[in-house]
Amino acid sequence: MKSFKRGCEFILEKENLPCIILLTHGNWGQELIKSAEMICGTLKNVYAFPLQPAQSIDDYMVSIESVVKTAPKGSIIIADLFRGTTSNIAAAISAKYDVIALSGLNIAMLIEANEYRAKYKGEELSEKLIEKATENCKNIGKILRESKYLMK
Repeated sequence: MKSFKRGCEFILEKENLPCIILLTHGNWGQELIKSAEMICGTLKNVYAFPLQPAQSIDDYMVSIESVVKTAPKGSIIIADLFRGTTSNIAAAISAKYDVIALSGLNIAMLIEANEYRAKYKGEELSEKLIEKATENCKNIGKILRESKYLMK
């Protein structure tokens, strides 16, 4: 199985720009890339690997490794679900290659990863992404109810 990049095969579009590799159950990583591009334009070196129900774990891991082993240093793997198959594979790959592995994929995390990967590296990048991802989780109904600007 090939990585997804707007229907193209894996090609590094800009040397030295760390890759962002999304591991998801099903195709929503591909759609997340499209949605993020609506907000911030074309994402370079961002790839989605959808885990399909009939796909073997070995085949899935081999397809991801084919990209990771040629990816620039500091590349990031973001899995959708902590302790799910995708994060277990991300952990296994990060033990073998010099990549950061995170879980809890969401659009804010993807957009921030796109911006931060050129500025931060290693644990600092990881911390920044986790901070931004959790910062975007809000109870907006409560915020609006408590807002002094809300008209009643």
